[in-house]
Amino acid sequence: MQVMDLGYFDEMRRLRRQLLDQYWPLVEPAITRLLRQQRTPLTQVQIQAVSALISERFHLGKVDGAYLEMLIKRLENRVLGYQSQKTSDAVRYITIADCEGVTAVQFCRIIRQLFSRFGYQGKCEGEHWLELSHPQLAQKLLVYAEVQNRIIHLQDLHVLQSFQKEKNAPRAIFVTVGSFGPEVLESLGKDGVELWDGNQLGALLDRVRLSPRSMLD
Repeated sequence: MQVMDLGYFDEMRRLRRQLLDQYWPLVEPAITRLLRQQRTPLTQVQIQAVSALISERFHLGKVDGAYLEMLIKRLENRVLGYQSQKTSDAVRYITIADCEGVTAVQFCRIIRQLFSRFGYQGKCEGEHWLELSHPQLAQKLLVYAEVQNRIIHLQDLHVLQSFQKEKNAPRAIFVTVGSFGPEVLESLGKDGVELWDGNQLGALLDRVRLSPRSMLD
């Protein structure tokens, strides 16, 4: 039954994005006019207004917010061009929608910069791993960063747990832009492993507000 439920949620996400692709050309002209008029990227309030408009006009129960932000950002780059990139460095910050469009290496850098805001130091080991330390905490922190928007299963978590044991790290975090399957949440015990899904990561990014340059550092 769990496998069927996971498949259902994957299918619903795919259908929501498919419907958004279908209706996007009908609202794109209005957003284009707004961008040309204000000559700056949309604010978060404006993006929420666009989401509400699409949901109401086309009778959609729920709009995939991350996918909508990606579509809007593409339109901003096309309409505003270089001006949008210069302005966005000053007034925009990395969102969870941005993370879905970056490479694994860039995502690892973003997560490293995020932890640096909380005093952690370290570097990316390959494309997915970070080994971090804190000057005031005498313990190592392992982080596995998964950039693909998918459901994380037990076999994915076992990779982190094995590496945590190998490194003798008391604390480890699995960070993903996606979500965790119910079997992962049910199996989580007191082994020092924390789970950060896309909602938690998105909330942190909104609060910390990393510059787009973070993915280059």
